[in-house]
Amino acid sequence: MKRFYKLVSYDKKPEGYAILLDGRAVKTKSGATLLAQNEDVANEIVQEWAAQGEQIDPSTMPFTQILNTRIDQVGKKREAMSAEVLKFLNTDLVCYPTEEPEALHDLQEKHWSPWREWIEKQFGMPLKTTTELQALTQEPKLHEAIKAHVEAMSDDIFTLLQVAVPVCGSLVLALALIEGQASADDIFECCFVEEHYKDEIYLVEEYGRDPLSDHKQQSCLQDLKTCETYRKYLT
Repeated sequence: MKRFYKLVSYDKKPEGYAILLDGRAVKTKSGATLLAQNEDVANEIVQEWAAQGEQIDPSTMPFTQILNTRIDQVGKKREAMSAEVLKFLNTDLVCYPTEEPEALHDLQEKHWSPWREWIEKQFGMPLKTTTELQALTQEPKLHEAIKAHVEAMSDDIFTLLQVAVPVCGSLVLALALIEGQASADDIFECCFVEEHYKDEIYLVEEYGRDPLSDHKQQSCLQDLKTCETYRKYLT
């Protein structure tokens, strides 16, 4: 879409901060007014719109996308979205360490075991792990406890969680990020343990990383940092 506005601003209203383009309120796809929860979020969104060139690129506007999702999707489809998020518990990245090579296994356990321990401390039940390819089924009581925890989240917090989970491939790591227990950089390292292990073997610092892999990792890190910053603005 071609840029059609000059001035970006926001207007404080009783229900939130409306984002304005040349004085007109931005609308979501469903036609609702794009209302930020607070001034910090509003400022981020204003900067995203102001930074656009001749063409508007939604992929460079993560705060806008997150707020759109919260307004248009989460309020109407949260039950179904929660179910999709909770499915990740049985296939969670941190529950599937490799058996060999031993050095990679040790590296995975160094990064992942603290978060399995954190989940056990939080919910009173351990996570099962396996080095086999067959998917695990975690204990029903653990499913129920985490489900209750997720359902108790506000729509704002849940929106960030449902962004982070598929990025991480892990409900456990996404929870740690959204709960403020780990930084985006910490979670990024957990997500790409195997890739970074291979980087050392193939001397990536000297020869460079595959462009597709590099793009994937940079995109993941940016998504995690956006969720981290957005979450801080909600406290």
